Amino acid sequence: MASTPIDVVGPVGTVAPAGRIGRFLRRNLFLPVGAAIVLTFVLCALFPSVIAPRDPTRLDVVNQFTPPGPGHLLGTDEVGRDLFTRIVHGTRYSLGIAFAVVLIGASIGSLYGMLAGFVGGWVAEILMRIVDVFFSLPAFILAMAIAAAMGPGVVSLMVALVVIWWPGYARMVRGMVLSIKERLHVEGARALGARPAYIMRRHIFPFMLKELNVRVTQDMGYALVAVASLSFIGLGVRPPTPEWGLLLAGARQYITGSWWYPLFPGLAITIATLGFSLLGDALSELLGLDDGSER
Repeated sequence: MASTPIDVVGPVGTVAPAGRIGRFLRRNLFLPVGAAIVLTFVLCALFPSVIAPRDPTRLDVVNQFTPPGPGHLLGTDEVGRDLFTRIVHGTRYSLGIAFAVVLIGASIGSLYGMLAGFVGGWVAEILMRIVDVFFSLPAFILAMAIAAAMGPGVVSLMVALVVIWWPGYARMVRGMVLSIKERLHVEGARALGARPAYIMRRHIFPFMLKELNVRVTQDMGYALVAVASLSFIGLGVRPPTPEWGLLLAGARQYITGSWWYPLFPGLAITIATLGFSLLGDALSELLGLDDGSER
């Protein structure tokens, strides 16, 4: 008796994950394009010396303001430093600081929001009024004030941005906790005497991961711009660190005579931000978060 091929499908009314992803990729190029951009910059951050083996701080005044060409792919700056090398090595600082800011801000905000959402009552009211205070202040001006008070440097830059980053996660996570804790599986765990910490860890937090992952991905682009902005105005990373915002700051006075100097660091910031935005939007659609089905 001849065997009949059997298609592997999920339950009735569902689509196999591989087929769903395949169809999504065929009609939506945001995911592969965004992922390719992000992967490129991640590789630059992880292996800068392999991609650009030159010393990013080496001076070569003989070749100052050399336009893009075979010897210097993206040209040189006012003291002859290779711009391609500095942009590649600067990826480690810009991307690394942005990732640390988003990760720390998301962690603090998530714990804070989970506590406020789970305990309820007057404690939650006080906790969320504190969050409202942060939202009532202009975020970037607050970050500027903190960075200026602490002085320029990586630590002060990170602290300033984390302070304005965590309240958004606190408010988002609290809303998710308020919704999830009313579900039957949480009520059942509570009825069986499960401890609050166990309920949060096993029955609430896993249901928030999709939205948190998408939010973190999208926030990376905003964090990159924030890091570059504070460095640009002198409140971030100190020279001669090849951070993207510092490169733009150094190129301001040469914008008319050496067009490549401000152009390529600006493009790096723009393309990286676009990559994280595309990837975050594509993940949101792929995971079914656009229509609020997971909320």
